[in-house]
Amino acid sequence: MLIEACCVDQEISKRSFSKSRWRVHSKFGRSFNIQDETCQHLAVVAAEQSAVVPNGIYLRASDFEQLSAEIAVDDCLIIQNQAMKFAKSQLLLTGKNYQTFQKQRTKRINETIWAEYECCIRRITKETGYQEGLNTIFSSGNPFVSAIDDLCSEQLSLQRQALHFLIGRGPGLTPSGDDMIIGHLAARLLINRNNQKLQNFLRTKMTAVNDLTTDVSKHYLLCSLNQRFNQSVLNLQGALLDDSKEQLEEAIQKVLKTGHTSGADFLAGFTRTLKCFNAVEKEKN
Repeated sequence: MLIEACCVDQEISKRSFSKSRWRVHSKFGRSFNIQDETCQHLAVVAAEQSAVVPNGIYLRASDFEQLSAEIAVDDCLIIQNQAMKFAKSQLLLTGKNYQTFQKQRTKRINETIWAEYECCIRRITKETGYQEGLNTIFSSGNPFVSAIDDLCSEQLSLQRQALHFLIGRGPGLTPSGDDMIIGHLAARLLINRNNQKLQNFLRTKMTAVNDLTTDVSKHYLLCSLNQRFNQSVLNLQGALLDDSKEQLEEAIQKVLKTGHTSGADFLAGFTRTLKCFNAVEKEKN
């Protein structure tokens, strides 16, 4: 069977794959993950396009159902050029592209928009993976939240301790601590506060040490270090800088729908980071 993808991450489309062996890593109702033989790269094949992610390959529902019925976890496949070859089917990595890469921005968040964002978050009672409502993020002293504060510090020793605490900690396919780190990195990028030493340490830790967290979570952590995020995150970053109150609430809710608690955990790390640096900016002024 020959299948053509209808939507592909442009970072995949830009690559010209030499012949490489992959395997079906994990399988779910509406998606499955594939991983390369080096265990350093992961991609998701799915039918659901409402929350597109880095290295995503999206199919028509009928095509996905047929392909999913043919495969099992640990099945081998080959990717060469722009084609993915399974035992019985071939998937062409064509179709329209979407963006996951976020360029660094220099515009500051408008104070009125920040006040609106804070009001929106304070209304959200959905529980995070560390078992506190998201609306407590501005005042919480939970160890997860305190670790985000340490990531915002200037001391590399505190940042390393915080990463040691957060990576792989919490429930889910992407543990809560990892989602919070991604939120932290997305916030730093948004306000032009990237910390290269912190990023280098995290990248080295993730690539040099196995079993720190799940393969899926490792993939998204490494993507965030390369400034690649879910489109819902890119939309939220854009809404905060576009001075649009109408888009802001919608963007927050779309992030919140990610996974069981992943969206809430991301927003916890993202929001606490923005709060910390906002406080620092006010002290300077």
